[in-house]
Amino acid sequence: MKYLVWCLARYDVPSRATSNRNFFLSNWLTRTDRKPGSIQLFLAFYCIHQRNFPLRALVTACSHYRDLALYQSMGQKFSMENFDILRLDGHTLRVFLMVYEIGSISRTADVFNLNQSTISHTVDKMRAAVGDPLFVKSGRGITPTERAETIAPRVQEILAGLEGLVAVKNYEASRDTLPFCIGLPTPALIPQIKIVQDTLSALAPNVQFRVGRLAPRERMSEMLSLAEIDLAIAINVTNLPATLNSARYGEDNLVIYYDPNMRSPIETVEEYAKANHCVAGLGGNSKSIVETALDLQGLKRKITLISPTASTLGQFVAGTDMIATMPLGLARESYRDLAYCVPPFTLPQLNYDLVWHRKFENSGRNKWFRDLLLEHSG
Repeated sequence: MKYLVWCLARYDVPSRATSNRNFFLSNWLTRTDRKPGSIQLFLAFYCIHQRNFPLRALVTACSHYRDLALYQSMGQKFSMENFDILRLDGHTLRVFLMVYEIGSISRTADVFNLNQSTISHTVDKMRAAVGDPLFVKSGRGITPTERAETIAPRVQEILAGLEGLVAVKNYEASRDTLPFCIGLPTPALIPQIKIVQDTLSALAPNVQFRVGRLAPRERMSEMLSLAEIDLAIAINVTNLPATLNSARYGEDNLVIYYDPNMRSPIETVEEYAKANHCVAGLGGNSKSIVETALDLQGLKRKITLISPTASTLGQFVAGTDMIATMPLGLARESYRDLAYCVPPFTLPQLNYDLVWHRKFENSGRNKWFRDLLLEHSG
């Protein structure tokens, strides 16, 4: 401690020694072999008092020690007094949103084709501006703070406004040559998508229409943000991330499919729970609608087989005593050779929502496709 005081006294001289003092403080404060304590607190508040200590070193140190209360108090002071909010550019905001959506510094660096230290430095600028850590460690990843959750939609609005300045309002589909991709949650929507394909072929003959399987909901925001898909149709979306917008696309109901040559229809909820169930392995960690409904009755179904896709589920059910609980819309296509009955317990209606990323809200192309899909929704 005496050595520290000596160094501070030695370097606390006119401006010609400011860089030496700051170099010493930066190295000391960011050393990873030190644990947070009175020395770090003393140095931190000394830095605040001097007002010209390198902001990045202070942010790095406080982030490393996870002293969130100290970080907030220091960040607010720097944000109000030393940080010019106008120095936040569109790139900084985009990096913040990408980290927010992906939950990883390293994966964000891959998206922008930059190294991790550059992404971390960019996030530090955002942290300094708002006086909050924005992201904290959670297991092997990071999770946004309450402040990050609050500002994310506002940041997205700012970016959407900026991108709207150069967005092509008068989109000409007939001259478009880029592919268009939509993610579907179920083949039950294929009849409507076929109609869209016919219209698209006539109005945009050079556009390749790609229909993909929608990934688990946990990745939907990331896929839309990275333009892996242009639009998505999701089932019963609730609590959408602030970075996504949606519009109602259609409705359907769940029914129980079975092979009438192998078994009779399901009549009671107990019989339903004991039956051999065939389900589609869609991935993700969310509990299904059926599981949630059975939980309310204290029951659990017996899953005998997991099919890779919903469209092949009917083939597995055929010729067996298994049952599959799927949308009624499949009876017209993939499951037309099976019989179906109404579930003997209450299941919520399936609501289909068209989902897109807010960064493309003002995109003439994205809006044209959204309107086309909604025009043929049902």
